[in-house]
Amino acid sequence: MGEFIGRFHPLIVHLPVGILIAAFLMELASRRSSLAHLRKSIPFVLSLAILTAFGALVTGWIMPKEGEFSERLVSLHFWFSIGTTVCSIAVYFLSKATHDKQSKLYFPLFVLTMILLTLTGHYGGSLTHGEGHLTQPLGEANKPLVTDVNTLLAYPDLIQPLLKQRCNSCHNEGKKKGGFDLSTIAMLKKGGDEGPAFIAGDIEASLLIQRLHLPLEEEEHMPPEGKKQLTNNEIALLEWWVAEGAPFEKSVGSIKQTDEIKEILKGYEQSNATINTKGLKQVSPNQIKKLTSAGIQVIPQSTESPLVSVSFSRDTMMTKGKLKKLKNIARNITELDLSYTNVDSKMISVLSSFKNLQKLKLQNTDVSSKGLKHLEKLQQLSHLNLYGTQVDDDGFESLEKLSSLTDLFIWQTQVSDSMANNYIEEHPLVNVSHKIDASLFGDAKLKPPIITVAKEIFEDTMAVTMSLNFKNVKVYYTLDGTMPDSTSSVYDSTFIINSTANIKAVSAKEGWTTSDAAEKVITKAGFKIESARLQKQPNDKYAAGGAKSLIDFQKGTSNFVQGNWLGYEGENLNATLDLGKVAPVSNVIVSTLEATGSYIFHPKSIETRTSIDGKNYSLAKKLNIPITEGPAPAELKSFLLDFDSHDARYLKVKISGTLKNPEWHAAPGAKNWIFVDEILVN
Repeated sequence: MGEFIGRFHPLIVHLPVGILIAAFLMELASRRSSLAHLRKSIPFVLSLAILTAFGALVTGWIMPKEGEFSERLVSLHFWFSIGTTVCSIAVYFLSKATHDKQSKLYFPLFVLTMILLTLTGHYGGSLTHGEGHLTQPLGEANKPLVTDVNTLLAYPDLIQPLLKQRCNSCHNEGKKKGGFDLSTIAMLKKGGDEGPAFIAGDIEASLLIQRLHLPLEEEEHMPPEGKKQLTNNEIALLEWWVAEGAPFEKSVGSIKQTDEIKEILKGYEQSNATINTKGLKQVSPNQIKKLTSAGIQVIPQSTESPLVSVSFSRDTMMTKGKLKKLKNIARNITELDLSYTNVDSKMISVLSSFKNLQKLKLQNTDVSSKGLKHLEKLQQLSHLNLYGTQVDDDGFESLEKLSSLTDLFIWQTQVSDSMANNYIEEHPLVNVSHKIDASLFGDAKLKPPIITVAKEIFEDTMAVTMSLNFKNVKVYYTLDGTMPDSTSSVYDSTFIINSTANIKAVSAKEGWTTSDAAEKVITKAGFKIESARLQKQPNDKYAAGGAKSLIDFQKGTSNFVQGNWLGYEGENLNATLDLGKVAPVSNVIVSTLEATGSYIFHPKSIETRTSIDGKNYSLAKKLNIPITEGPAPAELKSFLLDFDSHDARYLKVKISGTLKNPEWHAAPGAKNWIFVDEILVN
């Protein structure tokens, strides 16, 4: 139990941090006369901070740490958190003090508390991300341009950054999961609790490589499920490095390379193109004035620089002629914003002469892959935003020619996942925004739509409404129980059905994973069945009105004790229905309940046989139903058995239960129930 409580520390620890910062900001704001009233609330806010700080201290103290975290960092983090809590308590009492000497100590001590809070957070971050996590981005920003990958050192310039990026959060000096720390070469060579991480020259024997290739759902797969996974190219680089002896000091060019590795390594090279402003005249005030009067916004980058930024953003009256007005200053333009305009692929042909263009925004325009061909000569272009355009996979032929590209936005385009992933693998230095990162938010999966009807059994017609609290989502649906896809009917408004329907619907949106299917059987009350007979009576506790309850058109609810359900414990239900006359029949609907916590499960199968004389029966349909694979909330469901229409008067319906709880249940092997409230025939 202690370990369970301790694992709440990462959740609770953010509460006192946020609350203390809020209290300090309130204190600063209250020094203005117009906000002086905030001063009265500060003691209350501080009391909340202290309360949550104690919670963070307790959970942090008992949180499992053995063997995974640096004792030095744990100690620093713990004692600074003690200091922060003690100072917070002192600040609380001083905030209510009336004595002048005590009041003078209030604000300096508050400032000290915030300093201690910052240090506590810093050492907490060092525990989970490594001690250099704050300064690492600064070092990356100062890295020299790589024009020849063969001049790089294989380990420090390629392999170590890759390991830090993908593995550092769990395997650093502060946090040594599995006893493995990759912060130094010595620790990497040492390996973890299960031995060396790699065997130089032997990929198959290297634990590091083995873990990368395990199925994602395996507990020992690395990185664990939910973390950003290595790409195929990144795994290939690691395997190449290990296979070639895992050298720590050799340059890339001195290590044997296959054609595949050579191609991967090319993605680490960058263009050294720079803007040559020699002889480039500044845009004159008269030129700017003239362009401004034409609705073109021109912004000089500085008073000394001849370079400018130009914006047409949200101009829906764009023409090719309007863009041509920029030709005289084309070499001066480094940034051009055409977002949310009516620009199309033909218009941007003008841009082929904008040789110094570095940043181009085309989001939410009508530009397609054909238009990107006009950008192929822009060798200075580093930032290209194509969000919401018609660009598809064909556009990558042009994108490959943009050697200076560092930032590419292709979310909500027609680009396929496979093409985007291929480009990302081949260009590791290009930041590609393709869709929401699943490693940050989990699967970006939509929720299924909600199917709403007034009642599930109707006599004439029934209105069907589908809803989903999410914008710009398409809902595809079918009425025959088949799985909907992009070729199925698209829901746009309430529609009417006049016959029994097994409705299935999914939510779909570009860049998101399609939802699971929502399903609902809406039944048109067909035959008024004359009588029903049960082979065996239900359990006395759940007998409802006996066999008549199956044919009275009265649905039960998820509250199964209300009296409309027939319940059978560890037994099957067998019913014989008499229509009173021979008539054509084409389907049977059986309504059941599932509430796994109450040992109630949907049937595992339903079988229908028909007869004209009540003696000779033939099989009309058998439906096998998957058994629930885990605990689930109460669910009412109607199962539709469709078959070829034929004459019949009598029907035998066999509803077979699972009889016993499955292995995953809290009481495996115990008898369970089937609950049925209605059998309908059409």
